[in-house]
Amino acid sequence: MKMHSKQLSFTRPILFSLSGIFLSFVIIAVMIIIGMRREALDEYHDVNRNFVHNLAVNYTQSILHENDYVLNHAAAFFARDDQLNASVSGDREKGLKLLMQMLALIPSVSSISIANTGGDYLHAPQVMSSETVNASTRPWFVHQAEASMFNHYTQSYTDLLTGNPTVTIFKPVIAPDGKLKGTLAFHLDLASMGFTLRTVQSPMPGDFFIVDAEGKAILHPETGALFKTRISPALLAEMNSGEGQLYDKSSATWYYYYSFTHPEWFVIYKVSASTIDTRARHQSLLVGWGFTTAAVMIILFGLYLSHSARTVLINIINAIKTGDVEHAPRLEAMLSKAIESSKEREKTWVRQATMDALTNCKNRRAFDADTAALINDHQPFALALVDIDNFKSINDTWGHLNGDIVLRNVAREGIQIMQPQGISLYRYGGEEFAVIFPHAHIENALALLEQWRMNVANRTWREKDLAVTFSAGLGEWNMEPLNQLVARVDEALYKAKKQGKNRILRINHR
Repeated sequence: MKMHSKQLSFTRPILFSLSGIFLSFVIIAVMIIIGMRREALDEYHDVNRNFVHNLAVNYTQSILHENDYVLNHAAAFFARDDQLNASVSGDREKGLKLLMQMLALIPSVSSISIANTGGDYLHAPQVMSSETVNASTRPWFVHQAEASMFNHYTQSYTDLLTGNPTVTIFKPVIAPDGKLKGTLAFHLDLASMGFTLRTVQSPMPGDFFIVDAEGKAILHPETGALFKTRISPALLAEMNSGEGQLYDKSSATWYYYYSFTHPEWFVIYKVSASTIDTRARHQSLLVGWGFTTAAVMIILFGLYLSHSARTVLINIINAIKTGDVEHAPRLEAMLSKAIESSKEREKTWVRQATMDALTNCKNRRAFDADTAALINDHQPFALALVDIDNFKSINDTWGHLNGDIVLRNVAREGIQIMQPQGISLYRYGGEEFAVIFPHAHIENALALLEQWRMNVANRTWREKDLAVTFSAGLGEWNMEPLNQLVARVDEALYKAKKQGKNRILRINHR
C-alpha cells in the first residue's frame, strides 16, 4: 500500500516559501544595486560641483575682490588734488616710489601702470625699453568717450614692455568734479596666482583651471598651459547658468563649471566619465558582493531548515511511537531575525557639505545659509571679519605648508573661544574668517574677539621669529541687505589694517 502523500509533505511548503523569498531577494537586490549606482553618480556630481563652487568662491572670487578693493581706493587717491598728473608729469621718482609701495600690498599683481589722458604714463617696476610706448594704444587705456566709474578687465594680450601675455584690471581716474584724469591699471601676475592651484586637492583625478570667454586658460596649475585653449567656445556657450555641469559626448567628459560675469571667466573642473563610472561601479560591486553573500546564506539556511524540519518530524513520530514526550522538540517560531542591518550609511556626507577641511571651520556656503536665515527671521546679530596680518609674507618666508599650519592654528584658537558660547566661526576666503554673533552675544562680541586676538598674538610658534597677528572689523546688523553690512565691516577691517594692524575696529550704526 502506498503510504506517501504530497498533502502530508512537511518540507515542500518550506522549500516553496524559501524559493519565493530567494527570488524576491534577488529582484530587490538588483533594484537596490541599480538605485545605489544612480545615487553614487549623483553624489559624485554633487561633490565635484561643490569643489568647483569652493574653488570659485574661496579662491578666485577672494582674489578678484581684493584687487577691486585696492584698485578703487588707489583710483580715489590719484583723483584728488591732481595727484595723477603730479606722479606722471611731475616728480616721476616720487610717483614711481608711490606705485612700488602700492605694488607691495597686492601679491597677485606683477606691475602697475598709470597714465594721463594724453598718453603719458608711469610703469612700476620701471622697465627699460628702447621703444617709446604711447599708453593710449594699450588695451587698458581709457579714452574720454569710454570713461565710466566701473572697473574693467582686458582680454589676454601681450605686454609691450615685458613681452609676456597678461590680463589687466583697470579703472578710469575721475576727479570729484567729473573730469577724466587718466587710467590706473593693475597687470595681474597670473603665474603666481596659478601656483596656489598646485596645492589644491581635487576630489578625483581631473583637470581644473580658469578660462576666459574664448576658452583660453587664465589660471592653471601648470604655467605652461596659460593662454592656451583648454575648452572650445562652443562648449562654453552651453554653460549658460551660474554654475552646473555639462557632459561632452564627443570626448566622454564631464565639465563642472562656475561662471563670473565680471570678468567673464569660468572656473572649470574637467573629469573623464570613465573615472566617475569606475568609482560608481566599484561601490556597486561592493554592495553586489554583499547581496551575493546574503543569497548564499539564504540558500544554506534553507537547506538547514529543510533538514531540521525533517529531523523534527522524525523526532515527533518517534515520540508518538515510544510515548516519551519529555525529549520531544518544542516547535517555536524561528523567523524573527533577518531585517536589522541597512540604516547607518547616510550621515557621512552632511558634514563635508558645510565644513572647510583645512581649518575645521564652517565654509562660505554655510555662512551664506546662516546669515540668510537670520535676516529672513529678523534676528539681530553682529558680524566680524578677521584677516591674518601679513599672510603673504608668512607664505613667502616659511612656505605654503607652514601657511596652512598658521591658518589651522588661528582657526583652532578661535573655535576654542567661540564654540563653547554657541558662536559659529567660518572660513570666509583665503586667510579671512567670519564670525556671526547671535543676539545674546552682541554685547560681549568685542571682548571675545579681543581674547582670540590676544591668544593668537601671544602664541609661540615652532618656527623661530614667526609672529602671527590678525586685524578685524566688527559691526551690528541694522536691517540692511547683507552685502551692505559686509561692506561696512570690511571697511572697518581695512581701517584697522591701515591704523597699524593687530587690532579690532568696531563700527557704529549708520
